[in-house]
Amino acid sequence: MKLTIKTLITLVVSSTFLSVPVFAQVLEEVIVTAQKREQSIQDVGISITALSGDTINALGLDNMMEITQQIPGLQVQSYTPSFTTWNLRGVSQNNFTDNLEAPVAVYIDDIYYASMNAIGLSMFDMERIEVLRGPQGTLFGRNATGGVISYVTNKADDDENNGYASATFADFGTVNFEGAIGGAISDTVRGRVAVRRDSSDGYLEPGIEPFGGTQATAGTLLGNDGTAIRASLQIDASDSVLIDLGATYSTESDVPGTSYTVTFADFDPDTGLGVPFPVSDDPMAGGTSLAGDPHLHASNGGLNGMDPYYDRDALQLRAKVDAQLSNGNTFRSITGYLNNDKYYTEDACGGLCYFPFTTDSDFTSFSQEFQLSGEGESSRWQVGAYYLNAEWDNYSAVGGATITGSEDGSIETNILIDSTNWSVYGQGEWDLSDKLTLIGGLRWSQDNKDLALNQIMYRMEDQGIPDGTMTFNLADEAVGEYAHVPNIDYGDWAGRLQLNMYPSDDTLVFLSWNRGIKGGNWTAAAGVLIEDIQHTEEVLNAFELGIKTTFADGAARLNATVFSYDYDDYQAFALPNLAPEVSNSDATASGGELELYWSPGDGWDVVLGAAFVSSTVDFVKAVFPGSGVTNAEFPQAPRSSFNALVRKAWDMGNGGELAMQLDGNWNDDNFVEGTNALVSLQKAYSVANVSATYSTDRYSASVWVKNLGDEDYLLYNLDLGLAGFIEQIYAPPRQVGVTLRMNW
Repeated sequence: MKLTIKTLITLVVSSTFLSVPVFAQVLEEVIVTAQKREQSIQDVGISITALSGDTINALGLDNMMEITQQIPGLQVQSYTPSFTTWNLRGVSQNNFTDNLEAPVAVYIDDIYYASMNAIGLSMFDMERIEVLRGPQGTLFGRNATGGVISYVTNKADDDENNGYASATFADFGTVNFEGAIGGAISDTVRGRVAVRRDSSDGYLEPGIEPFGGTQATAGTLLGNDGTAIRASLQIDASDSVLIDLGATYSTESDVPGTSYTVTFADFDPDTGLGVPFPVSDDPMAGGTSLAGDPHLHASNGGLNGMDPYYDRDALQLRAKVDAQLSNGNTFRSITGYLNNDKYYTEDACGGLCYFPFTTDSDFTSFSQEFQLSGEGESSRWQVGAYYLNAEWDNYSAVGGATITGSEDGSIETNILIDSTNWSVYGQGEWDLSDKLTLIGGLRWSQDNKDLALNQIMYRMEDQGIPDGTMTFNLADEAVGEYAHVPNIDYGDWAGRLQLNMYPSDDTLVFLSWNRGIKGGNWTAAAGVLIEDIQHTEEVLNAFELGIKTTFADGAARLNATVFSYDYDDYQAFALPNLAPEVSNSDATASGGELELYWSPGDGWDVVLGAAFVSSTVDFVKAVFPGSGVTNAEFPQAPRSSFNALVRKAWDMGNGGELAMQLDGNWNDDNFVEGTNALVSLQKAYSVANVSATYSTDRYSASVWVKNLGDEDYLLYNLDLGLAGFIEQIYAPPRQVGVTLRMNW
């Protein structure tokens, strides 16, 4: 704790000597839609962090995964940009199979993204990002036990012609272009078009193969090569009806994909979980990566010389209609369509051998929501109905390992899932007095899902199995006690009860109880036994106490929340028998967040944040049958973490401004995997970013450095200690770049 406080003080003091990008005044009013209506963030009794578009630009964030550093309690895990796992207050879903939904619900322009393959996209032309902590099931549905991340893009809502263009050039061959233009087309129609182009060679470079001492033949990996375009149209159908239409298409082709930093490991003979070898400078003895550096890989790309890569195409269509009714109520319709098609292949051995892992996932969803809202003299209310149909058509192949020329075979898995959800909800607010407001909400959600699954063995003649043999077909196996496995028919309720207290005009104190639900699903991967394929729903009861206050004559704002979680059937991920599986266990957690926004003087902005989590999962399966870990901690849930941002701006005359900014965070020790295997322990680390920006009303130029201290820290860890090694992905090393921007 002493070290952490000292680090924060150092960040504040040293910022006066460092150069950095433009940051909006931290005390500007932030309008959010956390309760599906526009409110000031200080009037909402939920633990929320919101980043405005100006703040996003100031922090240099251009990918949806990069928002974690200034949002307390938020972590991200990713072994490829095409698959993203959010972790909020320690709540996450870390299984890497393509058909699962996360407990942290992601919305982009009010459209729910059920596929974790579709949320690590480029982030451009943004209005704001809202991160809501804690279960939000009443207004957002059955997969928001951990919270909600809502991305809101700029719309065609401005009559004046406006736009911008920007370009970024940075290390690792990074070249990004972005721009938007919009304005009135007629008296009743407005339009906007935004585009972004990303390219990067990647930061995981080829090192020396451990066997033979030759240069790895796979190229530089973890890069980028994508284009996205977004178009929106706003139509005043009448004085009381507004139609908002939008379409976003993104494509990524032959993107330099993933190979792992591989390190030899031992395992615990009682559980099969990985434990480190004694540290050694010799990679063959374990303790360091095979290539000798966490940002080098040893993959030979296979005998055919194919580098790991992925392709991804995503299309979102949305239509929103707002109508002001004659009785003063408001009616809203939100229609959404999403298609995400991803092909991904990697060398899962990372240099020990060639062991391809390939997935081909086609996800499609259609959603429709209707809302009706109104207010009286001392009350506000809304009711709604929601429908979602989602379909997964997934193919995966694992195996076909090649070690010194021999073939061990492969297993192909084909999955078809048809999921339909409908729900109805309502929430009301009643002012009991000038100082007291009661909030109550209820939602019923119904899930109906069907699974088709089969697995085929290839190249197994040397083991007596004919090539192309169907080894498992769920339709044939789901009989007797397993007849229920291919189907999920689940209905349950989410609820909210809250009391808002206003001891003064500048202070809100809230006390709440929320019941959140997350539907069951399947971990349909090679090696999972039929009795373990389906996992059941989880239920979370959450209690929160918070305060939001503005003080120091409006120069400072403090938001603080404490929470207590009680889970029934928490969905925990592990690798029993080295097969990815989600199983159910009870769990508890407690903690809180603290955020301070302060403008101590002319041109100064300071943001300080902290998050604390203590968690216990009753039982998490280990590798060996019947073994497990009791009283485990949530994965990626450091007991404490701190973030800081300091910005100083000077008027340079002639309409120009120079801004200097330093931002970063510190995270305590944490386990990257839910089994708490020793090989998944990420030691405490800190990341700092600096930049300097000169700007006028029309032009700006920024020079920036990300990961100033060149810190090595994990984005992903997979414990294969039973097989003798672990696989890891590290965050990018230090990167220096420049961003140029023109506004009009």
